[in-house]
Amino acid sequence: MKMKNAIIFSTLLTVMVSGAAGAYDTPDTYSISKSFDLGMNFYNVYGSPDISANIIGSNEFDRGQTVTLNIDLVNNGKLLGFKNDRTPHDADEIFAARTEMKLESSVVDATGVVVSLSADSESPIQVKSASQQVGSIRSGQNSLAPVKFDIKIDKKAKAGEYDLYLDISYDYQKNVQIEDANASDQTYDVNHWYGMMAQNQTLKIKVKKQADFEIVSITGSLNPGKDNIIEIVIRNTGEEEARNVKAIANPSDPLSTTDDMAFLSTMAPGSTAVAKIKVKADSEAVPKVYGIDTVLKYDTLEGDTKYSDTLQVPVEVKEIGLFQRFFGWI
Repeated sequence: MKMKNAIIFSTLLTVMVSGAAGAYDTPDTYSISKSFDLGMNFYNVYGSPDISANIIGSNEFDRGQTVTLNIDLVNNGKLLGFKNDRTPHDADEIFAARTEMKLESSVVDATGVVVSLSADSESPIQVKSASQQVGSIRSGQNSLAPVKFDIKIDKKAKAGEYDLYLDISYDYQKNVQIEDANASDQTYDVNHWYGMMAQNQTLKIKVKKQADFEIVSITGSLNPGKDNIIEIVIRNTGEEEARNVKAIANPSDPLSTTDDMAFLSTMAPGSTAVAKIKVKADSEAVPKVYGIDTVLKYDTLEGDTKYSDTLQVPVEVKEIGLFQRFFGWI
């Protein structure tokens, strides 16, 4: 069977949809190739693809995470009906009209689907993936595989809900024209007239409430060959209570400790606690400021054990003064 496919692209129809794909209007005018003869058209079809998206699995994440979003696409396009544009008069035209009506039903199928994901410029959510090519999605069907986008959540993101914007573009069959129909031989030629469509959808990402910590102040210093108690004031800057909090210090040469853990008990959001760590400086330690890696181990309200990001505790090793050298007072 001889088939001719004359693909004629229409002007771009942009459909703005917030939250979910919705209704839209098809434009009345298109840029039509001379090869497409509207005078030979038997039917005008009403309907188009309608693609919506959903995040597969949970949309709640911790701050500081880099995660892969799996997004499912489904084509909810519906064929709304046909309108007779020209009445067939003989057997060949009747055959052509029936063939056209059958082929017109593909108006609801999306082809060449491309999706991209973005966030607001000031959002703590950063999209790390480029646009994704999906292929075709027939009406009533899902994409063959989920679309995957990598996102990074800033470590300082506040708990709450954030918007991500999914832009979807695709081609769809706007109209079909049958030529040279032969009812006896059951042969015909066909021209496909394609349009382009764009939709967008807002997806919601939630950053969970959690405890977070910062160093407020440090009291105490060291001298070479001596030890001292370093007091570290720590604040819970997060939105959730932290229970059974323990500060774990990990000094490196030339600093050391024989007691690297301080118990801080429960810390409500905004509250502070003091961790006291006994630290010793090597006798050969060069006088300067050293950093002590400190991690907070704690239990969440659900009973899960978590660890904070590493906090840097600056501790100064001071040179022993002349008076101290003579009398040994530190």
